[in-house]
Amino acid sequence: MKNSPILICVCRVLYPFMLLFGFYVILNGHNSPGGGFQGGAILATAILVTFFIDPEKITDLGLIVKLEKLAFIGILVISSVSFLTKGALFTNFIVSNNINLKAIFLVLLNLFIGIKVALGLVAIFSTFIDEGRA
Repeated sequence: MKNSPILICVCRVLYPFMLLFGFYVILNGHNSPGGGFQGGAILATAILVTFFIDPEKITDLGLIVKLEKLAFIGILVISSVSFLTKGALFTNFIVSNNINLKAIFLVLLNLFIGIKVALGLVAIFSTFIDEGRA
């Protein structure tokens, strides 16, 4: 199955903007609507667009699943560090009263959630695409 040259050209032009917008939504999720899940879905869409125009781009689904598991462990570690600093799980671990410094917790958590969502969606949809082509 051959893709249209117009589709390939448009996808290659839009790809960096989709990545940029996905990271923008993730990194500004603590100030505006959006965050890890929405930004991760945008990043997954950008990655899957490249998979549609060139299926050999994503070949190692095992690596994607391992990275997704590492992102989940990162979420748990970031969320559990507060138990050492404040004695409660899943709270902001930064002890300072500076609002800008406390935003680091939210940005870090949004980043890991966005990466996990993106990798999870890529793994799910690329598995469906591989099964459909077989």
